[in-house]
Amino acid sequence: MKKVKIAVLSDIHANIVALEEVLKDAKEQNVDEYIVLGDVITDLPFTNETIDKVKELTPYVIKGNREEYLLTYERTKEDEMWKTMQSNSVICYYKHLSEQNREYIRNLPDNLSLEFEGVKIKAVHGSPYEISELLYFNTPQMDRVFKELEEDILVYGHNHKVAEHQTRFGKTVAQVGVVGMLNKIGKAQYTILECKNTAVEVQTRDISYNKEELKRRIQLRGGVYPEARIWQNLCYYSVVSGEDIRTAFCRQAKKEMLQKYDGKYPERIDTHFDSFDDDVYLKVANQFEKYFLL
Repeated sequence: MKKVKIAVLSDIHANIVALEEVLKDAKEQNVDEYIVLGDVITDLPFTNETIDKVKELTPYVIKGNREEYLLTYERTKEDEMWKTMQSNSVICYYKHLSEQNREYIRNLPDNLSLEFEGVKIKAVHGSPYEISELLYFNTPQMDRVFKELEEDILVYGHNHKVAEHQTRFGKTVAQVGVVGMLNKIGKAQYTILECKNTAVEVQTRDISYNKEELKRRIQLRGGVYPEARIWQNLCYYSVVSGEDIRTAFCRQAKKEMLQKYDGKYPERIDTHFDSFDDDVYLKVANQFEKYFLL
């Protein structure tokens, strides 16, 4: 009886070295198809290379919040929200994209409903309700997801948690792991779905990759994007150390903002992340300089 093996990848974040090792393993596992759940780009400086590789790999690709950031900039680039140093680390990714790849991300869907060997798959980035929603097991929101899921299995990423899946009421939900950014195990993760005769089996793959090779490739291509130097260094350190220094940086910057504005955070247009004034951003960057390895 025929079976189909599907590799589900999420949150590559332009980590081309991690992606290459994951694809090498997937080939060894005799994977037939691929689904990519967004956040292909940003955070590391291999923007076009990563998109090009994903485009060659599969037509089953959706937007993540990172792609949505760039499209939001494209639509609203005259807004005041983009006139900060912090925003430059979003804008520069957009500017480094080829026009062909800009068009590619414009046309990515928010989600996909697919079927292989009688197994219906719902593919989302954050949750079935919103690209940027953080979804976790054993929460009321997850209870809602199980109750409302029409397909046999939901696959999602975004939260950068270690891969996990649960089955309830004959439905399966799988958090597929993160390929290219920080997670607790310090390895790239992806998930294989084996679909056969209307049933699905779920397997997590943990893949080691050479973090020094990642640094070598960044240096070989000329280093980090200058406009994103602070953020890309924070991301690289988080990847190689396993310490979430990005969150620590943002927490300290928010603390400085509250002090600057007498305990009340100013209203910002962007709803996805706290926006920091340039003086605060630079002050905290100086405090975190010891973590900058690139």
